[in-house]
Amino acid sequence: MKKLIGSLSVVMLFAVAFVVGCNKSSPSTPQGGNSGPTSTVTPTITPTNVGGFTSTMTPTVTPTKTATSTVTVTKTITSTPTVTRTITSTLTSTPTNLGGFTSTPTQTSTPAAYTTPQPSGITTINMGTAASYAVLAYSQVTNSGNSTLCGSIGLDPGTQIDGGIVVGCGGVTDVNNSASLAAEGALGAAYNTAMTLASGATLPAGVDLGGQTLYPGVYTCGGNVNLSSADLVLDAPSSSATVFVFQITGGNNLIIGPGRQIILAGNATAANIFWAVSGYCSLDTTSQFFGTIMAYTSVTLNTGATLNGRALAETGNVTLLGNTITDPTP
Repeated sequence: MKKLIGSLSVVMLFAVAFVVGCNKSSPSTPQGGNSGPTSTVTPTITPTNVGGFTSTMTPTVTPTKTATSTVTVTKTITSTPTVTRTITSTLTSTPTNLGGFTSTPTQTSTPAAYTTPQPSGITTINMGTAASYAVLAYSQVTNSGNSTLCGSIGLDPGTQIDGGIVVGCGGVTDVNNSASLAAEGALGAAYNTAMTLASGATLPAGVDLGGQTLYPGVYTCGGNVNLSSADLVLDAPSSSATVFVFQITGGNNLIIGPGRQIILAGNATAANIFWAVSGYCSLDTTSQFFGTIMAYTSVTLNTGATLNGRALAETGNVTLLGNTITDPTP
């Protein structure tokens, strides 16, 4: 047994010596496919490289900062409402401009009912046989200077018509005859029709229509109506509603200042403008007027005044001072 153990010890020592000897004599680089030791070293290096990459990843914090810069972009977007405010202020200025334009016509300072009366529903006022008369009076027709009429002249029941009046455009002179009597009757009926129409707008007593723009409809005034500070525009935007009727009640008067005029706009025509005056009507020098004047008392045209319409006096006289009157009958 001792010999066997001894023999085994010798064998083990020999094996150890052989291994040690092999390690000393083996080359440092593995040969062939025996790359075990190399692969063992590589994993050891790989963590080091990974560590390097990990350290390189430290700038990955920068994307976090980049995300922070997104907040800056958000601030830029926040500034967009500022731009919106700027646009809003621009729009606000637009009404100011519109206000400037609106303030140009004087009528904007008046009530809406004043400038835009309710539609009257009428297409005209039937003048009957009085329609062909440029001048028609009850008591007398006086004249100074040269006056020209495009249309007829009538007088009833009076008998005196002054000289110097030229009647043209196929007009005739009727004095205290059946034609003039019928014309006076037609004038009375037309006056009553105009005065009894439902009013669409009320004008203040003593109103000055200068600088106004008025639209078709029925206007009523319980005081004098003046045109003195500026001209009057009568505008009929639609061809289906073009009639203007002015009711001057209470024995009040229509007074047109020197050089003042009516300006027609749109579809407005002299044939569709009617002035029913419970007192008298006076057109001052060089004024230019439009429409049929139906005065309960008298009508006076001062020097140089022109009328595209009719001068009709129901109970008084018509006075001319070198004027031109044109009957607007179509």
